[in-house]
Amino acid sequence: MTSWLYPANVKFYDVLGAFAAPETYWPMNSKVEVDDLVYIYLAMPHKQIGFLCKIEQVDFEQDEIIDQIKPYFKGDGKDGKSGKKFMRLKTIKSFELKENSFTAYSLLKENGLAGMLMGPRKLDNNPALLHYIEEVTK
Repeated sequence: MTSWLYPANVKFYDVLGAFAAPETYWPMNSKVEVDDLVYIYLAMPHKQIGFLCKIEQVDFEQDEIIDQIKPYFKGDGKDGKSGKKFMRLKTIKSFELKENSFTAYSLLKENGLAGMLMGPRKLDNNPALLHYIEEVTK
């Protein structure tokens, strides 16, 4: 089992609405596997981890799940790039969105996050950051 940190842009996608459901589909932007854990980092204005999920299934084609994901797109309703693979995530835990959260970007940086979070990060490659996240999200 591998742990991942995945960014989510709330500007283009209703992330809070999607993860309010027990399961949601999310783009696979790395070599994830069933039973891996995924921490969902919410971009501006939240700038903190919002959810912990477990991967239930991988390699869905966008066309297979478009009806499940389309309601969460914001703006002009474009459904993103076709051909992209998706994974089905089960939400294990939701974290309170608050100022000065222990999972805020500034504290993640202080505890090992390098650079901007523009794509998924394999947390197993950063044991200090993984340990910090696991401790503050117990």
